[in-house]
Amino acid sequence: MYGDRSFQIVELFGNSVRTNVEGILIMLATGLAAGSWIEGALVVGSFAVGTGLHLACHWAVALAFGKGIERMVLTRAGVIDYTGAPPGFAEGILRTLAGPSMNALSAGIGYALLASGAADAWHPFAQTALSTFAACSLILTAINFLPAIPFDGGLVLQSVLSRFLGESRGRTLAAWISLALLGAMAALGAWLIQPILLYLAITIGYDNWRKHLRPIADPAAIVSR
Repeated sequence: MYGDRSFQIVELFGNSVRTNVEGILIMLATGLAAGSWIEGALVVGSFAVGTGLHLACHWAVALAFGKGIERMVLTRAGVIDYTGAPPGFAEGILRTLAGPSMNALSAGIGYALLASGAADAWHPFAQTALSTFAACSLILTAINFLPAIPFDGGLVLQSVLSRFLGESRGRTLAAWISLALLGAMAALGAWLIQPILLYLAITIGYDNWRKHLRPIADPAAIVSR
């Protein structure tokens, strides 16, 4: 499972929120490309708030179906351990899409306020904060809707493929598609000179290979398990 090596940072309503040193460094590094410390702090804070809203929506849908969350692990890939019985197909899709949908809504509202001129009367710092939050929300939307495991879009893709092709074939095909998309993400990160994007694409791509594809390619790996 993604995020096994982690430590608890807080407990909310019986839900353990965990991370690790790598996850903290990735979050802090997102602000390095900013032009100033203040802008960097706004970027980090916007991603933190956006992630919080994202997770809250996953949680809300789980509660709506009479379940909950036992553990949230905020690592490079992230994982949520839900309580209760495994979800049905429709429930799983709704629960998975809730997070990135909230990010999309946040980005839409933010850009709508900026475009309408409603924020023109605000203090310049507040305008910058809103613009930064809208941009970070848009980035979270794009990343989490990406049909690559373990992002939400990838989990939806895996669920759909598994439903029509069977669990084993669906999971394998989803993993290969994920690997191809993460390879494209790595190339984009190299082209744009974005070390974090490049790092995430490579490491998450390796995670997919190790967890989903290597046992198939290497029969000895299956025997040794």
